[in-house]
Amino acid sequence: MALSVDGEAFAFLDAGTALIAYRDFGLVLKREVAVFLTHYHWDHIQGLSMLGEMWDGNCTVDIYGEGSPRDMLTRAISPPWFPVSMAGQSNIAFKGVSEPVEIGALTFTAFGINHPQGAVGYRIDGPTSSVAVITDHETNSESTPRILAAVDGVDCVVYDAQYLPSEMASHLGWGHSTWEDAVQFASDVGAGRLILTSHDPRRTDDEVDAIIASAREAFPEVEAAVPGLTIDL
Repeated sequence: MALSVDGEAFAFLDAGTALIAYRDFGLVLKREVAVFLTHYHWDHIQGLSMLGEMWDGNCTVDIYGEGSPRDMLTRAISPPWFPVSMAGQSNIAFKGVSEPVEIGALTFTAFGINHPQGAVGYRIDGPTSSVAVITDHETNSESTPRILAAVDGVDCVVYDAQYLPSEMASHLGWGHSTWEDAVQFASDVGAGRLILTSHDPRRTDDEVDAIIASAREAFPEVEAAVPGLTIDL
């Protein structure tokens, strides 16, 4: 998820391999860019290893994450798993998310979610609107009231919907939710727009469309996360 103003990308939320495709969407990377990580599993950090502008020093990168992003990333992106280490890059700064972070006109507030080895979601408040990003999260009764309180009043919710309701019994503890969980959450928080994300990678486009059709019976303003989708803040 890229955060941009007038086509200039100044922040990213998570850093999967799609991070390096920002140019495909007409974006220009600013000289100073922030990356907010939800957690440190491979599929959320590998784009950093491929971001040439970071390695050649053409931009300064502030990396935000839960706990110690420096320890996690300099271990994961270093020999023998990667040819070079992030530890030696003077243009990279590692920062925590225990307090809200202001980047330009946006405020990022992290809150804990339910995923193996831990993860955070983000509330992003802008000048005119707000969004909650809750991906890689398994809905449960223990965490839901706390998360609802953290994102109370947001206009848009981006929520994990990797599994069908019929698939959850065999995936308990895997750290993902269903479209029914997403619809219930968006309804409870009073959001006007719901975006389903974390699609099962084996799911076809037609199958995702069928999920959206089912979800719209309960929450009309719902859509699937797709490349190029925009959220105005």
